[in-house]
Amino acid sequence: MEQLLLEQRRTNQLLLMLIEALGESESDPDAEPVHYLDGSSIHLRSADG
Repeated sequence: MEQLLLEQRRTNQLLLMLIEALGESESDPDAEPVHYLDGSSIHLRSADG
């Protein structure tokens, strides 16, 4: 049981670090994405083009 609690504590610490790192990002969460998850660029087309 104690080992499980230690593992959960470590997982919570890692999740907190991730959340904090994401919160430090200066990107606009409502902005259109410019890259796919694989890193390749998204070529956006204009609405009038």
